[in-house]
Amino acid sequence: MKSVKFLLIFSILTLSLNTFAQKGKIIGKVIDSKNEPVFMASIVIEGSGIGTATDFDGNYSLEADPGNYTLVFSFIGYTSQKQKAEVIEGKTITMNVTLKEDILMLDEAVVVGYGRRQKRDVTGSIATIKPSDIGDGAVTTVEQTMQGRASGVQITSANGIAGSPMKVNIRGNSSISAGSEPLYVIDGIPVTTGDLSPGSLGSKTSALADLNPADIESIEILKDAASAAIYGSRGSNGVVLISTKKGKEGKTKFSVGYYSGIVNATKKLDFLDAKEHLALRDSVLVWSGQEPESKETEVYSNWTRAQADSLAELGGTDWIDKFIRTGVVQDLNLSATGGNEKTIFYIGGTYHKEKGFLVGNDYERINGRINIENKATNALTIGTNIGLSFSNNKRVPTGDDGGLGWAQQMLPYLPIYNNDGTYFLDNNPVWQLENTHFKASVFRTVSNLFADLKIYKDLSYRSEYGIDVLNQIETEFNFRNIQVENSMSDAWDRRTTVYNWNTNNYFTYNKTIKEHDIIFNLGNSMQHSSTKQVGLHGWNFPNDYFTTPATASEKDGYGYETEFGFVSYFFRANYKLKDKYLATLSIRTDGSSRFGDENKYGWFPALSAGWIISDEKFMESIKQISFLKLRSSYGFTGNANIGDLSYLGYYSINNGYNGQSGISPNTLGNPELSWEKAKQLDLTLEYGIFQNKISGSATYYNKITTDMLMLISLPPSSGYSGIWRNVGKMSNKGFEFTLSTKNLNKAFKWSTDFNISFNKNKVIDVNGLPPDAFESGQPGEGRVVVGYPVGQAYLVEYAGVQKQDGTLYQYDNSGSIIDTFNVVAGTALYYDINGNIMTKDHPTGGDFYTLNRVPKGKPSPDFVGGITNNFSYKNIDFSFLVSFVYGNTLYDDPAKRQLGDYTRIAQRKEVMDAWSPSNPDSDKPAIFNEAVNSDLYLYDASFIRLRSVTIGYRLSEKYCKKFKLGSFRIYISGTNLLTYTKYPGWDPEVLRNVDTNSQAGNISFAGPSFQTPQVKTFTAGIQFTF
Repeated sequence: MKSVKFLLIFSILTLSLNTFAQKGKIIGKVIDSKNEPVFMASIVIEGSGIGTATDFDGNYSLEADPGNYTLVFSFIGYTSQKQKAEVIEGKTITMNVTLKEDILMLDEAVVVGYGRRQKRDVTGSIATIKPSDIGDGAVTTVEQTMQGRASGVQITSANGIAGSPMKVNIRGNSSISAGSEPLYVIDGIPVTTGDLSPGSLGSKTSALADLNPADIESIEILKDAASAAIYGSRGSNGVVLISTKKGKEGKTKFSVGYYSGIVNATKKLDFLDAKEHLALRDSVLVWSGQEPESKETEVYSNWTRAQADSLAELGGTDWIDKFIRTGVVQDLNLSATGGNEKTIFYIGGTYHKEKGFLVGNDYERINGRINIENKATNALTIGTNIGLSFSNNKRVPTGDDGGLGWAQQMLPYLPIYNNDGTYFLDNNPVWQLENTHFKASVFRTVSNLFADLKIYKDLSYRSEYGIDVLNQIETEFNFRNIQVENSMSDAWDRRTTVYNWNTNNYFTYNKTIKEHDIIFNLGNSMQHSSTKQVGLHGWNFPNDYFTTPATASEKDGYGYETEFGFVSYFFRANYKLKDKYLATLSIRTDGSSRFGDENKYGWFPALSAGWIISDEKFMESIKQISFLKLRSSYGFTGNANIGDLSYLGYYSINNGYNGQSGISPNTLGNPELSWEKAKQLDLTLEYGIFQNKISGSATYYNKITTDMLMLISLPPSSGYSGIWRNVGKMSNKGFEFTLSTKNLNKAFKWSTDFNISFNKNKVIDVNGLPPDAFESGQPGEGRVVVGYPVGQAYLVEYAGVQKQDGTLYQYDNSGSIIDTFNVVAGTALYYDINGNIMTKDHPTGGDFYTLNRVPKGKPSPDFVGGITNNFSYKNIDFSFLVSFVYGNTLYDDPAKRQLGDYTRIAQRKEVMDAWSPSNPDSDKPAIFNEAVNSDLYLYDASFIRLRSVTIGYRLSEKYCKKFKLGSFRIYISGTNLLTYTKYPGWDPEVLRNVDTNSQAGNISFAGPSFQTPQVKTFTAGIQFTF
């Protein structure tokens, strides 16, 4: 019994002692290499959620149970350190740590064109995007990596079609008739852009479509003249430098990534169903005093009201559902990297396949990359970057060409098929979908060879030769419509080859003399590009088994070949004094075959300077400011992105006259044609506070473009269609702000990146040309109006609805009353050029459109931007990107028919808001089958979009080692999941014309035509290394 009591008492005492055992304490101070305290540095016990952070003086205190631990000290901008610590019960130990600056972060190397600079030494405006900034979600295109993440850069997706291009604008649109797209340079090679497809289902060639996002090491966007002037005549629209991944010395590391998911349209418009549409017909007849429709009344092309009612009872036809589906996307990426002290390599391969949300639209791409670098001698390094790609794109008609564009026009009470199985209507969009086949196959290589020679300690020489070779094959077959008399099948076969080579040779002199650092670059660049295209068209085939043009009974063809060349010389000098006073001078001269002998060469100088204020002694007492830098630049760039040999003029060779071959004049030559010129001022303040826990920049810029390259129309009597001339002036000015914060840096980490850009574009002068001299298709689209942005909507202004029957005055052009006329209730009213009221049937001056249009709305936004948040806790990571566009308008061209033309086209549900006797307070006109171009259909297209969201889980190091893996992660990801907008159309993010190297592409901002919405994706993926 005594033994039992003893054991019981002993157990209680032991438990008490354990319960009240004292913990140990670790205290200390964290400083940097300048002996300055590091505020908010993270101290975490490895493998646990226990941690703390330093106070303003760099001090910390951490309690833990007795034992041996590893402490991890970290802070953004510094290399993390691990320290062993033994915690003893009731004892306090001191552990002071000095964090060293992470050279890769504080002195991060930035690609600047023909070289690299440390980020703090850069005096130009350069936005850098790295894979770590993007996150580890599913990324399909390179443009997606930039979208919403770089200030001053607006990226707009053309639509949600698989393989569709994007439009990139850097600091606004800088041209009218010449190209407005930035110069893309991949591993030092300027690459091919532009529209290579003349077919109706063609699509602009994206410079980046054939590049695998997983192969990218960094993207630098050169925005100001000081940065872009080194590329001279091609830098006016900005420059995008893309560097692919390089090998790393060490044991070969293999990486595998795979994701798969579903794709859908971001939105489906709501249209009246068959019963609702027929009820609308009835209501209009009633209030307009017309007789109701009988069962035998033909409502559309031999289709009676009785047949329409019967089909409506069965649910009618949802035409759009026949064209939209849930698609599937898959992506497999493999890579290997490694090497030794002599040779390093990176090898990557990707297979991407997408079944788009439009029926019939399929896209697949195969990428391969080999990057090798060899240190041949102590002085010589040689290497190569080889990128290969092959893609197949099965395209479908869209917009005005058919497909979904036609489907959204079809009346819901019409059938797809007749009772005998034939198609209802000759222009049936389902027939077109099932009988039109278009495929574009592209093989491309963007590769280079390079050699770096260290001549002696301070002088080196680099030579690189690169090629961009593109072969595109387009095949198209349209089956004959057996329901149409004399219908014949027809086919196209188009072959395009682009061979573009580029060579760069330059010296670099890098010298430090006491407090002076000097870097000189001197070199030259040459480029030659040739494009050849041939096309064969065949029709009248013996039967439907023959589908190639060569087998057709009748055929014709065409062909063209063109080329251009550049030769350039450049010099750049970088000077740094005391590691805080910075200056850069650059000058480049370009010679181009696109201009005549008198104007073949252009000079493009730039000057920039910077001052790192935070390194001054008077800043030492301001501990809160970690970094403060003021920089400014001014320089000149150019634009030569027009047709090859435009100064000579063009003649066309064809057989258009009575089947006879001949030559006809096209554009008139202009030997005085010269560069489009841009001058730009940039002023920026960069800052970092609390050991760069908060950092950012504020920028003001002003860019003036003069001698704009414009294609001016000539009267038919001249025998020529137009002439290229240097006329006009335009400005782009604005502000850019960036902000990065490290909100939490303990076991739970949270960081935020924010950017916003304000740009104001204005056409200053177009040599007196009227707005209609610049148009891109049809009324209501953009024009060029002096004092307004490029692509300004030019429309008649809507004034409201006539509320009751009455009388109005009719005016002449001077504003004098010349007559009166009767107007019925519900009639749409408009303002004439003098601000007086008119109607469509009684326009001022006798011409409704030509005389009474005015600039309305804004084709470009007031501001754009994005905000990214990254979170992590232990092995879980979560990130999302929200992008926003505010202040622009879109002219919804189809709305003028889908909100009133009720007997001929499908109607949106908003048509029920139109004026009627039962809805007399409506400000929308009554339904009179009248389609009028006015600002009634000009809508606010501002939007906020959840661009991407990703959540992932990483396997712990312990389990990775168990399975012999370097890392393992699974994730789910989504794009375009949510959108907030007041725009009533399909999607506020849209391009009417994606060819940014044409006048139509530059000014077609005003609105879409039967558009295709953007794509929404939801994917799950896996990533691991070994």
